[in-house]
Amino acid sequence: MQPNAYSRPDDRELLRASLRLLSGRFRPAVLFAGLASGELLQLTDFLGTATSSLHQVVVVPGAGLGGRVFTQRRPFLVEDYIASEGITHEYDVAVRRERLTSMAAVPVVVQDRSRAVLYVASRDSVPLGENAVCEAMEAACEIAAELRVRDEVDRRVSIINTARAEPALALDRSWLEHVREAHAELRSLAGTVSDPQLARQLDIIGTHLAPPPADGVHPTARLARRELDVLAQVALGCSYQETAERLGLKAVTVKSYLQNAMAKLSAHNRLEAVSAARRLGLIP
Repeated sequence: MQPNAYSRPDDRELLRASLRLLSGRFRPAVLFAGLASGELLQLTDFLGTATSSLHQVVVVPGAGLGGRVFTQRRPFLVEDYIASEGITHEYDVAVRRERLTSMAAVPVVVQDRSRAVLYVASRDSVPLGENAVCEAMEAACEIAAELRVRDEVDRRVSIINTARAEPALALDRSWLEHVREAHAELRSLAGTVSDPQLARQLDIIGTHLAPPPADGVHPTARLARRELDVLAQVALGCSYQETAERLGLKAVTVKSYLQNAMAKLSAHNRLEAVSAARRLGLIP
């Protein structure tokens, strides 16, 4: 197996994209966000700020609006930040310098852990409403969904790297099945991620995971991406319906892709198709 070309995309890009989206809905709101750094929350990205007072803020769990949201994993809205009795006031100086009044914060939660917080704030005398919380929560859910995919990719790649680092393990049947499962899952994830760079990386990893062709075998068949995706799932023993659910396709479409692959591989059934694909080095 060749070294893979995977590197996790910068999670801050997800925050920036969400802030840009929210800025079009809450003009002239001040928007900012932070990623979890261990047990702390580091504010990292800003739109509409007038000073740099928030730029070096590190939020402690439970402190201020963001710390409360970060710890409780629930959104919270204050009509007047400085006067609010529902939060502590460690960060009032930075908030005053930005002249912020009403503020909403929502957590990005993945597997019961806060991974980031999005803030929407206003300088107006009119407080933000529940709509601001709902819009921010929708953005936070989209970020959480993408983070879950990236985390799963990391997990699968770690399995592959472990097998690569210890070649003896790769010969063990259980580890080989882990690698095959990781390969199939990565191929299915490539069709679900919204980041095109990450999708390309996953495709490259899938290609690199395949072993070289068997001795004396010269690859002639060229399978389309979706044909390989289907074969990878079928190789795990998945039915048409299970494959369809994993790849986001219809069962009849899966059957069509498999039949095309079988024809290209001169195979008469699924087992022959999987065996031929492995001999050619198309799947692990």
